Amino acid sequence: MTTKLHRHSQAPASDCYEQGPKKRWQTLRSAMLEVAFDWRQSSAGRDLPAKKIAEASCSLVVNALWNRRTDGERRWFQPWRAHASTVPLQLPRLAKQAGAALAELSVIDASFLTGTLYTALLPPGLRAARGAHYTPPLLAERLLNLASTAGADWSTVTAIDPACGGGAFLVPLANRILHDHRWRRRPPHERLEDLEKRLCGIEIDRFAAWMSRVFLQLLAYPITVEADRPLRLPIREGDSLRLAVEERKQFDLVIANPPFGRVSLRPEQRRFFSRSLYGHANLYGLFLDLALRWRKPDGLIAFITPTSFLGGQYFSRLRDLLRRDAPPLTIDVVETRTGIFDDVQQETCLTVFGPNKTKSTTVHLLSATDDGLRIERAGAFTVYGSKGSPWFLPRSQVQARILEKAATMKTRLHHLGYKCSTGPLVWNRHKDQLRKRVDKRTFPLIWAEAVRPNAFRFRYRSRSATPFFAIREGQDHLLCLDPCILIQRTTAKEQQRRLVACAVPESFLTHWRGIVVENHVNVARAVSPQAVDAAAVAAVLNTVVVDQAFRCLSGSVAVSVTELHALPLPSRDVFDRVADVLAKTTSRKVRLLTVENLVARAYGVSLEEVEAINEASLA
Repeated sequence: MTTKLHRHSQAPASDCYEQGPKKRWQTLRSAMLEVAFDWRQSSAGRDLPAKKIAEASCSLVVNALWNRRTDGERRWFQPWRAHASTVPLQLPRLAKQAGAALAELSVIDASFLTGTLYTALLPPGLRAARGAHYTPPLLAERLLNLASTAGADWSTVTAIDPACGGGAFLVPLANRILHDHRWRRRPPHERLEDLEKRLCGIEIDRFAAWMSRVFLQLLAYPITVEADRPLRLPIREGDSLRLAVEERKQFDLVIANPPFGRVSLRPEQRRFFSRSLYGHANLYGLFLDLALRWRKPDGLIAFITPTSFLGGQYFSRLRDLLRRDAPPLTIDVVETRTGIFDDVQQETCLTVFGPNKTKSTTVHLLSATDDGLRIERAGAFTVYGSKGSPWFLPRSQVQARILEKAATMKTRLHHLGYKCSTGPLVWNRHKDQLRKRVDKRTFPLIWAEAVRPNAFRFRYRSRSATPFFAIREGQDHLLCLDPCILIQRTTAKEQQRRLVACAVPESFLTHWRGIVVENHVNVARAVSPQAVDAAAVAAVLNTVVVDQAFRCLSGSVAVSVTELHALPLPSRDVFDRVADVLAKTTSRKVRLLTVENLVARAYGVSLEEVEAINEASLA
């Protein structure tokens, strides 16, 4: 079933998505970026931090927007002190025009567009460290719709955004409360007091927190005029992860688009979040742990995050925590990032967690269209499995059927006699040992380029200057001496195949006496005398159906060892039959088709469906 969420159809969403003011804004935004960057390079701006220039530029826009929306009423406007004494002459004029364009849009759209200007002006390093990616209004509205379906009642809900930015969620959330018919009959001062008690936000960036306050004030402006007082909704400036230790208040809804990326924790923070940590800490994982603490026992969590928490080993303890306390109710996967999160590389999803006795999760696919979001139901899955096990998320109806069958499969790689590990050589730590020619104690260096579907090729183009590695004393652990399967460790969902595998021919190992595998290749080594044929395992991993099963498991570009070990596989007799086909069939095309058919039947999928998936991936 496919539905659409239109830019102007969701009451109470954006007032109108008019093209005139948006086009003017885009033109003015480009001009402001150019002036601001020139200012940064000039003698007057060279000594100013880039963040101060970003704040000065955006505060001029917000100031102009306020004046236009309130007819210059300044009683409740708290201006931002930019601390920039020399502003380029063109900037105030452009900002005034930009503010006028934004004033023709809804406050929701204006807050988002101003946020995109701010992030574009921030230094890339700071933007990455802060995870500053502002949420498009369409996604904010969609997430609020999902929360509403899960039981959020806008007439009574209490909510917090622990990474509120410029108000991407608080502004549309306040908009829903303000437009709730059960709430609008109350006197203006009671409506303001109620809003102040029920909503709050925390933001580490002082300027972004200021923007949140201004946009909320603008949204509530008609009521504040009636009540003759400003809105005093609490936006706290600070680091939510540090405040977590002392904050004890709980909410009906914790909603956020938290920052993501690895982070170093102080010892006391690591102890506090230890229940959800396994190895490296990721910011968005910590915010999910935080949300579990701040939601009421029957409350909801509505987050926009990367999908990597579904399968990555570093999130294994977090998954166990979520499975126990707040399993996902629904997950929307952003299928196409273009037009939604253009500058975000990771696959993204919208998830609502909460009371879920059945542990069943509905999955939708989201993609941007010219007039809104296209929403397609992909299927459902059950959060089950052993401790730390990954979750399988279908991205299509066919994948949902594959997962139904996969849930009954007990075979894993270790049952076939194989154990996976990451290639041990981190090459840039041993540059002086890379060799172009064979020498004493040199061995073939296996880069990802050597791994093709069912084909091992020790002939390089991009790595032709360094095909060998010189082993030194004490480095024998870098050598792989036994029969093995190589699997590319980094692939993207846009590629035709996520799993790219091949067996290393025994003749090659015998000739060179061993190989050295680089860190961007996974190695599945035979660890049992009863291990099945390596070429048969590689052939099964390279099939369309197993690739589709893996896509349900992997939420990042990394093909992790944990995910490979967790991948449900056909029974051993299927691998024996595949080995027989490989040994007796001379035609490559017939071999591939026969193996695809054997594996497809094992997963309950027809060969016609396999061909349809192949055609779609090529398109």
